[in-house]
Amino acid sequence: MLYRSSSNRRRGAVMVESAIIYPLLFLLLFGLTVGGLGVFHYQQVACQAREAARWACVRGSRWQEETGQPFPTSDKIREQAVIPLAVAMDPNKLSVQVQWIDEITGVAVDWDSAKKWPTTVTGDGQVVASRVRVTVTYQWWPELFFTGPLNLQSVSEVPMAH
Repeated sequence: MLYRSSSNRRRGAVMVESAIIYPLLFLLLFGLTVGGLGVFHYQQVACQAREAARWACVRGSRWQEETGQPFPTSDKIREQAVIPLAVAMDPNKLSVQVQWIDEITGVAVDWDSAKKWPTTVTGDGQVVASRVRVTVTYQWWPELFFTGPLNLQSVSEVPMAH
């Protein structure tokens, strides 16, 4: 009579279970890492939009008159406020759109075409502050090669401060 131990019958079970579980585990970990990078890049885009709006709101037409410096363009705002915050981002895939918003009418004017920020005077003579709207868009290609590029976009509006 031959006696077989019970451990010999399950000798290949660990290998089969590992062959199923390990690829799923690595795929899950890789997906979490790529998802974390996506959240990181989106937070960067949101921070860049806030900083660009803050930078633009203090450089209105009165700033130009008081400092004698030229009116900043959208490219200058991109160069001075957005690009320095683009850590681990491709600057060529980063776009910035800046607009003036009239508080009463809600009309948006492209930043570069409005060499002076629009102000609105109400019927009783009060000046209503305008706002500046900055839209930052970043085209991010996730490390998962079977997906296409994602456009991460953030908009920030700030009342004019100067």
